[in-house]
Amino acid sequence: MASDATLRDLPLDSSASSPGPSTDAGTPIPKTRRDAALDGLRGLAILLVFIFHYGGGLQSTKPAQRLAGYFTQFSWCGVVLFFALSGFLITGSLWEGNQTIPRLYNFYVRRALRILPLYTLALLAVAIAAILTGAHLAQLRPLLVFVFFLQNFPHLSSYALQTPSPLPLYHFWTLAVEEQFYLIWPIILFFAHSRRHALRLSLWYFGICELFLYCIYTLAAFNGARIHHLYDYFLLTQGGAIALGCALSLAMGNRTSPTGRKPGTHRVIRKYAQPTFFIGLGIYLWVGIVCGTLYITYPVQFWIGLPCLSIAAAASIPLVLRTGLPRRIFSSTPLGLLGRISYGFYVFHILLEPLYDRLGANIAHTNTGDYYHIVRAAVAFVLTCIISWLSFYLFEMPILSLKRFFPVNTSLPWGEPINETPRSRRRTSHSVPKGA
Repeated sequence: MASDATLRDLPLDSSASSPGPSTDAGTPIPKTRRDAALDGLRGLAILLVFIFHYGGGLQSTKPAQRLAGYFTQFSWCGVVLFFALSGFLITGSLWEGNQTIPRLYNFYVRRALRILPLYTLALLAVAIAAILTGAHLAQLRPLLVFVFFLQNFPHLSSYALQTPSPLPLYHFWTLAVEEQFYLIWPIILFFAHSRRHALRLSLWYFGICELFLYCIYTLAAFNGARIHHLYDYFLLTQGGAIALGCALSLAMGNRTSPTGRKPGTHRVIRKYAQPTFFIGLGIYLWVGIVCGTLYITYPVQFWIGLPCLSIAAAASIPLVLRTGLPRRIFSSTPLGLLGRISYGFYVFHILLEPLYDRLGANIAHTNTGDYYHIVRAAVAFVLTCIISWLSFYLFEMPILSLKRFFPVNTSLPWGEPINETPRSRRRTSHSVPKGA
């Protein structure tokens, strides 16, 4: 979400709809609730991102640690899962409201309320920490790159990280990818004259991303760019998963269609989601094994492995929306809670990394070895959960409550009821609507 990830904030409107207030006369705007399984999928994504940054063990001679190291390499895919979820959710909340400029305005305001407050707070913390450690104001100019969400651009990415602050921001490239997509995609949808047209546009976007990957990572003319990894975090490099999430949302249709009947593409997706997931994941793993690493490093991993992993990430969404074991697993309370605080978790788990390093070293009485890495990871996870929880309920939620003044329609194919024990049904009754 880097490969860090990112991780990503995602919209809070991940649930089914019911009649509510309106912005235009006669145009109801639904109230929204959350889908427990989508929260859980988001929780898995941020957990994978955390493991990627704090896993360790890649070079260990012990088989168990080395195996854990390979999983650490693989867990960067949490970034791709976040991107796919992001495209799925923003398109679902945006599509029905794309015909009028006021509703488009509402979408942008809602995204600003979700992203900017905590993002701005993080940038201020970095600037203050730099000044307290002796930096001059002129040395803070690289932060302007973050202000305009350009930290994933070629040549700017390395400059953005030159701020002399003890608090790192290297994981924020994923927010730049998402914010750039948020800026472009709603405008594209505004000119789409039908859902099918919008679906074709999203698939065309994925095709353009794949063409870009093929050119950048195969043609000799871009060899210098490959050597210096100039385009590894660029929007067209990483945007394929977001485009597939958008396409998935449009193809699966709306639960509240006039006829109550799902579109044919919805049934096709439900039927082939599982084999598509395993085929996409299998190709990515095969390419990684051939290259000797599960982390995206070599050109073939970018133009073959990354698109296939994006397909697998998008296919995982309908898998948790339909009745079955995956839906029950991802509707569990721990994953759901982690999903709710995932944006704060994403921000703080790297921003406060120096603090976790010091605490881990003090507790372990060393700053090397397996024991230190285990203690450091445990400290980082617990403290990040606590800080993210406090941030969500004391800082983010009061700001997010302002979203009620900027309503958008929600047009997502929300998941089916979770058939489990009576106790579990009571626990999830507020997340999954009746008759979903």
